[in-house]
Amino acid sequence: MKIILSLGLLIVLMSFNTDTRSLLEFQYPKSKAATFTMDTDKFKTFSKEWRGEDYYYMGESIDKQFICSVLFYKLNSDEQKAMVEPLGGMTSAGIPFLYFSESSNLKKYERNNVGWGEMEDDFMFRQNDILELQGIKINQKHMYAYAMFGKDLFVNIHLSKINCTPGDSTAMRKIMHTLKK
Repeated sequence: MKIILSLGLLIVLMSFNTDTRSLLEFQYPKSKAATFTMDTDKFKTFSKEWRGEDYYYMGESIDKQFICSVLFYKLNSDEQKAMVEPLGGMTSAGIPFLYFSESSNLKKYERNNVGWGEMEDDFMFRQNDILELQGIKINQKHMYAYAMFGKDLFVNIHLSKINCTPGDSTAMRKIMHTLKK
């Protein structure tokens, strides 16, 4: 009888758990090994599409305030020769970090660039602000995480928010730090 009461009490207590976070999984469909997770309650659904050999996820937060995108970028043989082979075939989050930082289509608008993480970490991170775009003040925060799977697959994880507050920025950073391969 005590065991039944204890189990009943445990079930009742577990039902009061208010943590609504959920573990989101992102995978490159052609490789089960190219998978990572993000732990957040901000996003529930993502659209998915092939872009040639690249695979793209796009989602908007439940409150329509944040955007999240994930790009699995498949390197062609020339890109592998230029970016991976000179490093002896080493795989590192630093390679996509450098590649995407330098090839950003918003680079001329980016201000307050800050990067963090180590080359040997699973993920490296970057953030910046777009204060104005084509003469319009927008105060948009961009936060990125970069990873690499094998010798031919980069990942670019991107969060952004217009009219970003310091609290929003902290929330974005917390989301990025939940990423796990």
